Formats: sequence, C-alpha cells, structure tokens
Amino acid sequence: MRTDDVIAVATKAGARRQEFFRRWATRDEFLPDAVVYALLRDYDGDDPRQHVRQLPSIPDTTGPVSRGVIAAADGLLAALVRHPRSYLMLHLGPLLPRHPGLWSALLPGACAATRTWIDAYQRLVTRLDLTMRPEWTTKRVALVLQAMLDGFVLRYRLNPHDYPTSRWAGASIFADAVIAFMIGAVDWDLTGQPGRAALDNLVRPAPFIPHARGRGGRAGVPRAGAPAFGGY
Repeated sequence: MRTDDVIAVATKAGARRQEFFRRWATRDEFLPDAVVYALLRDYDGDDPRQHVRQLPSIPDTTGPVSRGVIAAADGLLAALVRHPRSYLMLHLGPLLPRHPGLWSALLPGACAATRTWIDAYQRLVTRLDLTMRPEWTTKRVALVLQAMLDGFVLRYRLNPHDYPTSRWAGASIFADAVIAFMIGAVDWDLTGQPGRAALDNLVRPAPFIPHARGRGGRAGVPRAGAPAFGGY
C-alpha cells in the first residue's frame, strides 16, 4: 500500500493532504486504523453472521434435520468465501502477534463473533433437545466449528476446484464434516461417556469369557478385573 495512493483516495473523498498527515504522521500509524475500518465496516451482500444467527431455526425446516444442517453449512461457507472480511483475516491472522495494537483493536469483534456462535449453538441444542457428551461444552463446540470454517475457507482459497468434485449426494464436504462432528459430540444413548471412552468401547469392548450355562446363569460374563467402557 503506497502512501500516495491512499492520499489520492482520501482527497477524492474530500479530505485534505494536510489533514491526513495531521491525523496519521506515518504509514505505520495509518495502517492499523485502515485495517480495522476495512474489517469492521458493513459490506453489501450476504453477511456470514446472519447465517450463524439462523442456526437455531434449523428445527423449523420441513423434512429431515440433516437437510437443514446441510443448507446452513453450505450457505455459511459460500458467504464466507465471497466476503471481503474473510480475505483480510486470512492474511492478517499470522501477523497479529507482531502488531499488538491491531490485535487489541480486533479482539472485541472476535469475542463478539464467538459469543454469537455460542448463543446460536446453545439455542439449537436446546431446541433439538440434545445432550452433549461431557467434554463438549457449547464454547468448545463453537470454537471447533469456527476452526473448521477457517480451515475450509483457507483450503478453498488454495484450491477451489476441489469443492465441486468433493460433493456427495447433494452435500458439500464441509456440511458432511459438520454432521460427522455432531454425531460424535452428541450423547445419543445418554450414557454420560466422553467420546474417547465411547471410541475405546466400540473398538475394544470388554472381553467376555464363555462358559457353560448354569442354572439361572448367563452364557458369558466379563473377565474378572476387565475394565468397563474401554478402561474408563
């Protein structure tokens, strides 16, 4: 970004050169304010935040819930990859630790976005009457979904041609990833087990030692001392 180009744009907007340098004496002083303005301003078009706010309305959709999840996930990803703010954030993210002033300016917006995710997901879980596994608080779920989105947006930037070919039966790979995550994070059988215990029990269930059925007995019992639920 050249200083002369910025001043030319500011002059067209009605500012004077002297006023510009009175407000920002150096390029380093101007850039953080310009970046914050670009990130926080409102843009025309599809706002990704609106897709997040609509998550609690998924139970209102007609047909299978999975169809509502697919529509919400695909709509959110499509809005993000088109939105100017996502372009800036992908470039700025690795640089923020070197610019604490800029980081501090963006932190309130990032925290507000996280709160929006937490609120939307909590309302969705409540409306669907779901019980999450003990490790999956709404905050952790929101952080995972945000991280998944960041990764998919970055991957889309690197190779957008992968996405049309990765669709399966009407859903994007991101939508199917969200569904797979939900299947693992929700305690569908109300066992109270964390996901790691459920995985261990599915892959290596407690061994049974068969023996002859006695009167009123069972054909098999767990080996003495065998851990229940995969060691948990």
